[in-house]
Amino acid sequence: MTKAFTRGELLAAVAAEAPRQAAAAVRLSIAVAQQIGMPLTDVQCLGLLEGGPAAPSDLAAQLGLTTGAVTKVLDRLEQGGLITRSPDPGDRRRIVVTAQPEAFRALAPYYAPMAAKMNQHLGGYGKKELTTVLDFMRAGRTAADEEIARIREQGTRHATRRRDPA
Repeated sequence: MTKAFTRGELLAAVAAEAPRQAAAAVRLSIAVAQQIGMPLTDVQCLGLLEGGPAAPSDLAAQLGLTTGAVTKVLDRLEQGGLITRSPDPGDRRRIVVTAQPEAFRALAPYYAPMAAKMNQHLGGYGKKELTTVLDFMRAGRTAADEEIARIREQGTRHATRRRDPA
């Protein structure tokens, strides 16, 4: 017989599981990067570009890297035919980075099995449950982004730039 959990016990279990799930996602990205012989930062950059084109400065901010470091990442990805850089149509002084379909084809064999497993698991969920899962995932991502900003504001603001002494 399965024990019925109280609301408090369920909240504690979710709170305990969230960092383990995040760590597992990081480990998956590390394993993928190792298998395809690509630096983890490059894989993370492609992941950001899956949401659509971005400016190098935006990628730098999201990755926590200097613009110079992101330039090196983009140079490697461009040499590999995985991204293109083009003038921003709204401001030709800026550059827009776009991932090429080949980039996602290279990653798909590694991430597709995970997606299939999750789709199989979620297949038994109703629309209301799926909405709850999606809301939770979005809230987790938002909370992580807010914490990254808070940590950088209070400590090291950037990967290579230290906070000004007060």
